Amino acid sequence: MKSVVVRTSDIQKSVSFYENVLGFSFDSMISAAPGKQIAFLSDKGSGMRLELLHNDRAEPAPAAGVSLTFEVEQIADAREYLLSKNVRIISEPKTIKDGKKIMTAVDPNGIELDFIEE
Repeated sequence: MKSVVVRTSDIQKSVSFYENVLGFSFDSMISAAPGKQIAFLSDKGSGMRLELLHNDRAEPAPAAGVSLTFEVEQIADAREYLLSKNVRIISEPKTIKDGKKIMTAVDPNGIELDFIEE
């Protein structure tokens, strides 16, 4: 996967969330057309690239069926960290197959964020 595109109604809020909460690095932002901005972020550790797309003339599409997955060392620590940043957790940590633990939160755009402890 080269990158994931997230459509957002508030690009600054989304950039701040992915930088300050999830540790992505802001790479650049372009104005693709009047009222249309694209911010590029990356996670150096995983190589994941994220494109945040904002268009003044369009409503963001619903995030149904879209989720991003992050590996964490300790699910309990990830939970406490997210709560300290006022991130809404929609599925508390639970153990699934093979003893893995999973928790789901949401970003400012309603995109589901799955956190998995291996």
